[in-house]
Amino acid sequence: MNHGFPGSGLTPATDAAALALPGCYDAVDLYTYDRRISSRVEVARTLAGIEKEHGARPTVVFTDIAERSGARVLCHPYPREVLLAALGTTEEKHLPEMSRRLTGRVPSPDAGARLPIARQELPGLLDDLPILQHRPGDAGPYITAGVGVTTRPDGSGVNMGFYRTLVLGPDEARIFLDPRTDGHRNLLAWLETGRPMPISLFLGSDPALTVVAASRLPAEGDDYEIAARLLGRPVDVGGFPPVPDHATHVITGFVEERDAVEGPFGEFKGYYAEARRSNVLTVTGASATPGAPWPTIVAGARSGLTLMSFQNEYLMFAHLQSLGYQIRSVHYSIRARGEFVAYIETDEPSQELVREAMAFDVRSKVVICGPELANPGQALATYGFTTRTEPYYRKGRVEGERIGLALVIPPDGWPTEY
Repeated sequence: MNHGFPGSGLTPATDAAALALPGCYDAVDLYTYDRRISSRVEVARTLAGIEKEHGARPTVVFTDIAERSGARVLCHPYPREVLLAALGTTEEKHLPEMSRRLTGRVPSPDAGARLPIARQELPGLLDDLPILQHRPGDAGPYITAGVGVTTRPDGSGVNMGFYRTLVLGPDEARIFLDPRTDGHRNLLAWLETGRPMPISLFLGSDPALTVVAASRLPAEGDDYEIAARLLGRPVDVGGFPPVPDHATHVITGFVEERDAVEGPFGEFKGYYAEARRSNVLTVTGASATPGAPWPTIVAGARSGLTLMSFQNEYLMFAHLQSLGYQIRSVHYSIRARGEFVAYIETDEPSQELVREAMAFDVRSKVVICGPELANPGQALATYGFTTRTEPYYRKGRVEGERIGLALVIPPDGWPTEY
């Protein structure tokens, strides 16, 4: 049931199908914003204002984009409830269930697979898409929710990842491929052959695929196989690099060896990343499903942080379970940007567990494991602990120390009744 955001200009939607969204979006309240609004800053500013006033970020389809008549934009596309519904699981059981699925077999192709969505080619390429400029200090409009698909030159190593993309014209963009990513490693392999790297960007497919795209997975193998394991069914793909048949928007092109200035860009930590050199992306094709909304993520807002925390949680849980540790839950704090503070709830906390967790996730700054972490402040107030510290590296230099706490000394006495 929609709870409403009085005075916000939002209109409750009847259901996901009415907005051309998959059924998993019925897990949240949906709204439309039907007033004319500019894609340059104003869409993102309006949504941020609603969140500030009402204390929650709704999932909204903006239906009247001033610069792109007839186009619609989906904001806050990946709340936690939608991800869980897309994966066919619940908050209570998703961690052990996803851990079990990760080690399962890749589902066989389904003879009854659905027909692909009918996308239409866009003659204006990127000019025909409602790509937002999210913040005033951003260098321009950015594709932020596009899942980039790359391969090695022989077609192996299919990788999905989120790579921010600055749009400069109908066929020209700059794409930031962090040197630590598999997409960058694939690029180096293509450049060794003397050729630019083909890339596909897709949006509007099964939200479960965004969980895989956001995850730090092994470089070898095929990310679609991991997605199939998590979903429990095959993922039908086509094209090269392959994209899901049911993606509502697809962009194709080549990542060039040459680079150019990209940025500034408002990053997920709440600060602008300075302008830098990033690879030139030459766009060769774009297609969209008529009526389907264009998804976008504001870096550092709840959708992007939810993806980050969600993937950190299930990967850490699966890793520790594979080592034989009995873990009840793993939680990464959204307030700590979804990756820097990890809470691992277990009845058997130990320094060994802390060491394994810190080695698995080297980006974490604080790791706490203990038996009662629903209220971390209370747990730290009442339990004694042992401590592990290691240097914290950022961009190759030491910035203080990481810390791990094992809450191994229970409190004296017994808890009060009220």
